[in-house]
Amino acid sequence: MNIFDEAFSALKSKVQVRKLFHDTHAEDLQRVISRVEAIYEEKIVAQEEVEKQKARKKEALEALAKQMKKLGLSPADMKAVVDDKGADKRKGKIRQRYLFRYEATDGSSVDWEGATTGRVPADFTAYLERTGKDRKSCIVKKL
Repeated sequence: MNIFDEAFSALKSKVQVRKLFHDTHAEDLQRVISRVEAIYEEKIVAQEEVEKQKARKKEALEALAKQMKKLGLSPADMKAVVDDKGADKRKGKIRQRYLFRYEATDGSSVDWEGATTGRVPADFTAYLERTGKDRKSCIVKKL
């Protein structure tokens, strides 16, 4: 348990808060309370803004659905027209993996399975720097 979890669990209990502030002067305690209240008010305002935004979005979607119904369109018709360019193309796709072969510093041949992007073993990186090759030139086969 980290220090933040411990502090938060202590602040949830009135008995623990009383123990925590038993030596604190009343004015200092009032300053702490006013700061916590300010944070609370900020959270409430932020939460209300999120709820307003959700309500506006829901209202817009209902108006759009009503207009689509009026025009005789369905969501399936929209799929044919809209190309979802905003979505991340990589999500859901499996990264292509390859078998790489390189020479270790001791002269032995090493096979490593991985992708053309991302992390690689340190000795493979050293081999690439030493030989001036790029990763793709070490591909033996596609997996």
